[in-house]
Parts: sequence; structure tokens; C-alpha cells
Amino acid sequence: MSQVDVIDRWTETFRGARETIARGQAQRRQPAPISVQASERGQDFGRTPPSTMMGAHAILQGITITGGRDAERERRLDTVKAKGGGGALPARQAPPARIEGGALDRARRLATGYQPAVVKVISFAHGAARATATGQYVQRDDVALETHDGRILADREAVADEINQWSRAFETRKESQDVVAIRLKLHGVRDAPAGRETYERAIASGFAGHRHAFRLEPTSDGEFEARLVVAMAGAAKERFRVRDEQIGSEQDGFSQKRLDARSEAAIKARIEAAIGHPQHAMSVEPGTSRHGRDGVAYQLRQHIAKHGELTDDRGQSITDAVSAREAARDWGPSLRSQSPRDTMHLMISAKAGTDVGALANAVREFLHDRFADHKFMFGVHTDKEAEGHIHAHAVITVKSEAGQKIHPSKDDFRTWRAVYAEHARAQGLKIVATSAMERASSQSYGARDKAIVHVAERPRPAREALDRTYAGDPINQELIEKARQRIATARENPIKLPLSNADRHAVSEGLRGWSAIAQEGASGALALEMVQRLTMAQTLGGIIHTLEKRMQHWLGKEDKPVAITSEQMAKDLRAMNDAVSRTTDLLEGATKDQFRETAARYLETLAMRVDFQRMQERGVHELSRGDIERMAGVSADRLIERVEAVRLKENHEAADAQRLSDRAIEVERRQEGRGGMDPQSQRELPSERAIVNAAQQSATREAREAAAALEAARMLAESPGQPLPNALLQTDALAKLKAEQEKVVGQAETERAKSQSVKGQRQK
Repeated sequence: MSQVDVIDRWTETFRGARETIARGQAQRRQPAPISVQASERGQDFGRTPPSTMMGAHAILQGITITGGRDAERERRLDTVKAKGGGGALPARQAPPARIEGGALDRARRLATGYQPAVVKVISFAHGAARATATGQYVQRDDVALETHDGRILADREAVADEINQWSRAFETRKESQDVVAIRLKLHGVRDAPAGRETYERAIASGFAGHRHAFRLEPTSDGEFEARLVVAMAGAAKERFRVRDEQIGSEQDGFSQKRLDARSEAAIKARIEAAIGHPQHAMSVEPGTSRHGRDGVAYQLRQHIAKHGELTDDRGQSITDAVSAREAARDWGPSLRSQSPRDTMHLMISAKAGTDVGALANAVREFLHDRFADHKFMFGVHTDKEAEGHIHAHAVITVKSEAGQKIHPSKDDFRTWRAVYAEHARAQGLKIVATSAMERASSQSYGARDKAIVHVAERPRPAREALDRTYAGDPINQELIEKARQRIATARENPIKLPLSNADRHAVSEGLRGWSAIAQEGASGALALEMVQRLTMAQTLGGIIHTLEKRMQHWLGKEDKPVAITSEQMAKDLRAMNDAVSRTTDLLEGATKDQFRETAARYLETLAMRVDFQRMQERGVHELSRGDIERMAGVSADRLIERVEAVRLKENHEAADAQRLSDRAIEVERRQEGRGGMDPQSQRELPSERAIVNAAQQSATREAREAAAALEAARMLAESPGQPLPNALLQTDALAKLKAEQEKVVGQAETERAKSQSVKGQRQK
């Protein structure tokens, strides 16, 4: 199919969609037979939606197939060669993961009232104490737990005794080294402005790719030394390691910490290359390493207490315990932290009204089927039935009796859902294993999100002061807000865009099944709604895929010469822009935002490529830095729109934080002004004061972030291609904005390199 044909297909597709949405509130009528064939080349991404398609707002915010909110969650856990699967077979011999039946069979079951099988991993635990806490949580409200060998654990003590027996086979491997304090000395570098600049360049190069914070201190001999806190994991899979080195004999000597030879050599080589300082005149001395985000916060706090304020690799200051905790959370994703796992906490959910006895029987059979060689305990909870579901919790040893470990992958979860559904149906329950992508269902929220928001909004009577302190802590406010956002997104249930080949295939399979059921006409409105939802998902995913293919063609990534003029490219780009714009107008909510942002990235790259093609046709093959920054201005409108949204959000949050601070101060004054406070109020007074301090710190931080966002908006409006300075990156949103800005400029740099290469080849 030619480019013109693709654009024409877009036009017809979305003209039909507009007409359909205008009739969205009209009486539905029986749909005509629907063809769901898609081009194998990925360029035929849909057809005119059926005339019965409902309005976009209904598609994006519709209920799930069960009539409730989607409770499935796509898991993204590491996959290893020997996957855990339990059962009578070794894990590596487990049956291949596949969802039962075909798409039509699954859709037909769902249409007749079946509920999706839901199996989630809530957490992993290391050590007897954490495993016991998990088991006792499952045993709450006096729920009796059943073990792998049929015994009943009736109380907390019985659970603790059982875990103690399990712990004899628990992992003895240590936690990963994630963060370390380092003393860097460049001998001969004097205490002067030039020396400070030399150290800053040395630190930036030596620890490149690793999150770090540092402080320069003058020494008694008139030189500098640097005190750093450094994340061990870095870019390109590099990880620093600390070892103990024995000096002298075991009786008369001592042990000291040293970086291993590879780590030390890499740091010194990068510093020498950057500033020319000889390696023999450097010393890199590490301290004791720590683990996880808590380890990062601890190292930063210790450094601040002993030496003072730090500056991190993004130019932000770390001055106190609050900013240390913020930095620890910011560093978290880059730590690649690994903890030994001894037990897995699994949850299996069902809709309210499901027979509790049948669910317990199904869970028991499922656990014995999949984890026959593991120890486990499980219990069924009905305390959330009023909220729409009941569920079973299981605590399972990660290591089997044969020594194999569970490392769940996406395929394992598919298999687990299928096996659980099979046992559930054997107990008379209407449960089927299905794929969320077959329904274009967005990722749901987890139990932890719900617990976080519940504590923040409805403090528990027995822990009201502690819960209020938790919710008032500035560090926790971002965590709470993100949990709220995930819950809100799940409840809206926007269409999930199929961006990978596997997702597009799943959507097509789901559409094929639901279309067949809609043609049968016996399932009411549900099949029509699913056809409409999946049609939209298929269309949107197809557009994104076509943009991706066009970009690969224009950038010459295909194994054939690219022979196209800038005029042809510009014509295609206008058509693509028009189609994307008209499609975006049909969407709402999270789906609209995701589609617009994804499509914009491709369109901006294509627009830049058109400009380069025009320059090459005019004989221009070398671009100045100014040319590149002007070309990056192609993205200016979107960047400015983004930073303006950040600015407005930060202003709103700053105003809210100040109001909370004023209110907390007023409450504290009233409390202290009352004579003869009761004992309970006296006990809560320290927590109330903590809330006031946290609120004041939050107000200060939010005001600082709002000012940074205002300055970033001004700078982008004046010069979109000029990178934002690190000092303004006070929030994740601004950091992401700068990363996007640098990506655009980087694309321009790449195109300049390509054009210079073409020029060199022509001169030959």
C-alpha cells in the first residue's frame, strides 16, 4: 500500500469515526458483519468503525467486561532461564504459558457473565522477621491459615512458629551494595577557584552515569579533597564494588575498605582523560556500602551531619534529612537494588458474591498444582466484599524443596491465571483466564496504592496522629498523589494503546472474538461496546505503528535507498499531521494524552527530517549550533505547553501547601492555648508539631519549585533550543522536560552528522 493510500485510509477511517460519534447517543441498531483483517505489513491499521460505535467519552470511560473496575495488572518482573512454576514437574519443564482456548471462546465466556482470573504478586520478603510479618498480616481478623500439608494455623504464634521452621532454608546471600561514601583526593590541586573547577570536572567524569552528591573541603595543606555519596550502579551495566582488604597479619594487622581493581581503574582512567591529572596522584577511598533507598538516605544524612551541605549531579542542594529522603527516592530507580527473596505474597481475587468455600477449594487446588514442591500457607478474606471483591492471600517459599527458585515472568502469570481459572470452574465458579490487552484495558492499581490513599484520607482511629503525620510529611505527599492518580486512571479505564507487535496482535484477536459475538446478537450491548473499544484501540495503535514505519523509512533505517524529495515528504507530513489532529479531537482523558504525546514525538522527528532534506537539496551540508537550536524550535510549542502546565501545577501545589501550613500552625496555637490538655492530646502533641514542621517545609519546597517552573517557562519561551540549567530541575517534571529537550537537540545533532557524512562521501 502506497503512502497516499495510507493517508486516504486514515481520512476515510476518521471521517467515519466522526459521523459515528455524532450519532453516539442515538438508538443502537444491529451491526453489519465486520471484517477484522489487518495488513501484515502493519500499514492497514483499521477500517471505518461500525456505525453503531458509541461516543468517545463512553469508550474511554466505560466499565469493564464484568461490570466493575478492571482488577488485572500487567506484571513486569525479571525473567530468568529457570522460571518457577511449581507443580510436580521442575520449573523449567512447566507447560508453555498460553491463555486457555481462543479469543472467541474467552470473549463468549466473558459475555455470559464470567469474571477474569486475577492473580497478583503483592510483595516478596527476605528473612524470618519479614516473612512472619507477612504471614501474620494474612492471618489478621482471626482468619485461619491452611498450610501446604493441610494443617491449620489458628493464631499469630502458630504462624510465627511455621515461618521459623521455613527459615532454616532461607537465603543467606547478602543484599546488594547500592550506595557508598567515597573520599576523592587529587594530590597537588590547590584550594583556589581553578582547583574547585578541576575537582568538579573530575567528579563529573569519574562518576559519570552514577547518581552522586559531593562536597569540596579545603585541607590543612592548602589543597582540596572531595567527599561524595555515590550510587554503585551506573550506566552501561557498570557497578562499583567495595571489598575488604587485609593489611598485615590477622593478629597484628587490620582490614580496610577498597574499591575492587576494575572499579578503581575505571574511575581514575576517566578522571585522567578529562583533566589530565595522573592516576598515581589520585586516591579513591570508599567507606562501608549500604543497601536500597534507606541506605542512600542514611549515607546522605550522615554526610550532612558530619560535613555539611551536598550538591548532587543535577545541581540540586541536599541540606537536611527531608532533602536527603527526597534524593533517596529520586535515586531509587537507578540503584538496580537487589534483595534476597525468601517468600512470595500472592493474592487471588474474585468478585463479591463468589462462593467463599468454592474459592477456597479452587485456591487450594491451584497452589498444590503450581507450587507442589514449595511450602505455603493461605487464607480467604471477605472483609472487602462490601467494596466489590473477596480474595485469598498465600505466602509461598520462593525456593522449592529441590532448590529451584520462583522468578515470575509475564508468561508465568498467564499460566497461573489459566490454571487457577481451570480449578475455579471445576468448583462451579464462572472464571476465565484472559488478557487485559484483549480488552484494551489499562493497568489497574495495586493493594498498596489503595492502602496509601486510605491512610491519607481516612486516618485509623487508633493511629490517627501517626496517620496524619504520615500524610503531612512532604516526602509522602508525592507518593500519595501518584497512588491517587493510578487509582483514578484505573477507574476511568482509558483505552490502552497497543504499541508493540504483541499488543497489536492481542487487540486484533480480541476484536475478532468480540466481533463474532456481536454478529450473533445474543449478548446485548456488552459485545457492541467491546467491539467499539477495541476498534478504537486497533486504529490508534495502527496510526502510531505507521508513523514509526514512516520515520524508519525517512531516516534511512530500512535496507534500501531512500529516494524521496522534501516536497513529497512535506505533503505526507501534512496529511499525517491532519489525520493525527482529527483523531485527537475524537479522544478524551488519559487515552487522548497518551496518543497525542506518542504521535507528537514521531511527527516532530519527521518534521526535522523534512527540514534537513530541504537544506540538503539546497546544497547545505554543514549546520552551526545556532541552526540546530533553531531546528529544535520545531518542538517549541509543545515544550512551552508542557512547561506552562508544570508551572500552573507547581503554583497550585505551592498555594495548597501554604494553606496547609497556615492551618496547621493555627491548630497548634489553639492546642497550646488550651489549658489542662487531656492525656491523649498531650500524647498527640509531638505528632501535631511534626505535622506543622512538615507543612512548613512542604510550603517552602513548593514555593521554590514554583519559582523554578516560572523561570523554566520564561527561558523556553525565549530560546526553546537552549538547554535548561540543572539548577532549575527542582521537580521530576522539569527534569523530564529537559531530557525531552535534549533528545530533540540530539536528534538534530545526529542529522547534522549524517549530512556531513553524505558530504564527505560526495567529495570522494
